[in-house]
Amino acid sequence: MIIPDVNLLIYAYDQTSELHGATRRWWEATLRGEERVGIPWIVALAFVRLTTHPMLNQNPMTVRQAREAVESWLLLDHVALLAPGAITFSCFFDLLEEAGTGGNLTTDAMIAALALEHGGRIHSNDRDFSRFRKIIWENPLDL
Repeated sequence: MIIPDVNLLIYAYDQTSELHGATRRWWEATLRGEERVGIPWIVALAFVRLTTHPMLNQNPMTVRQAREAVESWLLLDHVALLAPGAITFSCFFDLLEEAGTGGNLTTDAMIAALALEHGGRIHSNDRDFSRFRKIIWENPLDL
C-alpha cells in the first residue's frame, strides 16, 4: 500500500511549484495503478487546509475544488481513507519516543503509525521520515 504525504499531493496540484510536473506524473501514475493507496485522514485534511489557504497560495483552490480533488481519489476502488485503528496511538507514541522529540515530527509520526498498522510504505520527499526506523518510506521523485 502506498501512503502519500501531503507535500507530494500539494505539489501535484500546485502548478507554480518547481516539483509540479514530476509530482503530477507520479500521482497520476499512482492513481492509474493497481497498488492500493491509503490516504490518512490527517493528510486529506492538511491538503484541504493548505491548498485553500489564501496566505500560502497565489491562486488558492476553492473549498469545492479541494473537495472534488479528494473525492476524485476516493472514487477509485484501490484508494481509501485511513483512520486510526486499535494500535495507532501506541505506535504513534513509540515512534515519537524513538525519535526523541515531538513538535514538528508529530504529524509525520501519525502518518508513520498508520503505515505500520496498515502495512504500507510512505511516499514523501520529507526526509524527516528517515527518523522513524521501523517504517518504509520512499521519495518517488528520486526513483
